[in-house]
Amino acid sequence: MRCFWLSCWLLGVSLLAGCQANAPVPAHITTDNYLTTIPDPKTLGEAYVSDPDGVLPPGAAPVLNAQLDSLDCSGRAHIDVVLVRSLGAAVPKTAATALFNKWKIGSKTTNNGLLMLLVLDQRRVEFETGYGLEADLPDIICYRIQQRYMLEPARAGDYDGAVRQGVAAIIRHLRPPAALPKPVLRTAADSTQYYVDSLQRAIMARNGMLDKEDPLNTAQSGENLDDYYAMPKPAPPIGTLAVGLLALVLYLVLWHRTTQGLRARWWLLPVTLALVISLVAPALQDELPTGVFMALVYGLPLLYLHGYFGWQYWRARRPVPAPADRPAAYGQRQAAHRGLGFTAYLFPGALALYWAWYRRQLAALRDAPFACPECGQPMQKLDSAAEKTHLEAGQQVEEKARSVDYDVWECSGGHRLPLAYPNPDSEDIICPACNHRTLAPGRLRVEQAATTAAEGWGWRVATCRFCQHEEKTRKTIPRRPSPSDRGASGGSSSSWGSSSSSSSSSRSTSSGGSSGGGGAGSSW
Repeated sequence: MRCFWLSCWLLGVSLLAGCQANAPVPAHITTDNYLTTIPDPKTLGEAYVSDPDGVLPPGAAPVLNAQLDSLDCSGRAHIDVVLVRSLGAAVPKTAATALFNKWKIGSKTTNNGLLMLLVLDQRRVEFETGYGLEADLPDIICYRIQQRYMLEPARAGDYDGAVRQGVAAIIRHLRPPAALPKPVLRTAADSTQYYVDSLQRAIMARNGMLDKEDPLNTAQSGENLDDYYAMPKPAPPIGTLAVGLLALVLYLVLWHRTTQGLRARWWLLPVTLALVISLVAPALQDELPTGVFMALVYGLPLLYLHGYFGWQYWRARRPVPAPADRPAAYGQRQAAHRGLGFTAYLFPGALALYWAWYRRQLAALRDAPFACPECGQPMQKLDSAAEKTHLEAGQQVEEKARSVDYDVWECSGGHRLPLAYPNPDSEDIICPACNHRTLAPGRLRVEQAATTAAEGWGWRVATCRFCQHEEKTRKTIPRRPSPSDRGASGGSSSSWGSSSSSSSSSRSTSSGGSSGGGGAGSSW
């Protein structure tokens, strides 16, 4: 039994030692804080290498910095190299893009930046390129550099060799051998440059690259490009963006006009927005063919309107119970079709025929004769001149204000039936004093004007067109802006100017580049 427990203890110790040897992960870099923990190389004395975990051997970073400084000063490219043992659970591609955009790698005018990121515990290398460098270093070239020059030394634990060979391959591709300078030795800096260029030429000579075509431009046998890189996507076409914007406007108008009165109206708004996004987003990413995109953008509202107007047609076919119910049915049908007349021109064909039927049916609802509810005799609608003598004074004011339109029906027995049809476009409301729809929109009577120091107030007064009754509502007038408020934003702009001028003394050309989303990634 003692031997058994001793064996278990030795096995546990060996496993713990193996885990510590294979995973020397620093605790200070996590998924959430790598953007603040990994130092920007520009803050390290205008360096180009950020190695917070000490992965590179002593003396390797200065050689790389001198090599990358020469490339940066030539204006060809600005390359930053980052080596970390762990990023926690962060995805290396996501981290590379975030670091690139935070550090603004590359020139602001040419966007010639490149970030080389090595994450040891995930055994991953990522290249992130700026917009201006994607033509010279497309994704396939980045991938081939990783596969042919960096993965083998990385698998052997020679991260210094992986970085040096990757950087050398990038420089060779960006600057052909004939363009490599041969400086005359005058200073220590010239000696460093001569050493770097000589090292480049020695590597190229060993690989048979001098005066030959760059082998990165030629695919090797068995190379599957689709699995390891994606070509840069073109900028979204203006036509697709315009169609997407028009589709958004159309869908929102249809939602607003066809869902009024529904209890689930606001629940349908996110559904409408999600539908537009689900159509436009794949089209912008070239995942949805243009023809299919146009057919869906145009066809879905067409199908929806056919269903909506079909439902309205079915409702209109039901008979109106009594003549007195005609105004309510008329108003319901007006409300259901209000603001949708453009669909007859946007979707011609069946909808154009529907709108012609709708106008005939709406007119028939008001003009079709009916029997008198009192004596059963046929009733006739009076003309405009004759009906005024049978309308009250308030009703005549309503007609004059176009808030209500009256139809007066009369039978041979002398019975009359006035039917009121409210105008949905009128802003007049029912007056509480005379019960006529003659209370006009109010105007503001200022009692105390607003100043730069205090708010003002006044009365919003609505006056009845018939009985002159007034409805007052107190309104607050916002405080007027003072000159100091308008000048507050100007003071902040000067601080921006001072901050930018202080950074302009930097020697590095890395001053505002942005990631183009290009690059490649490989696992060793």
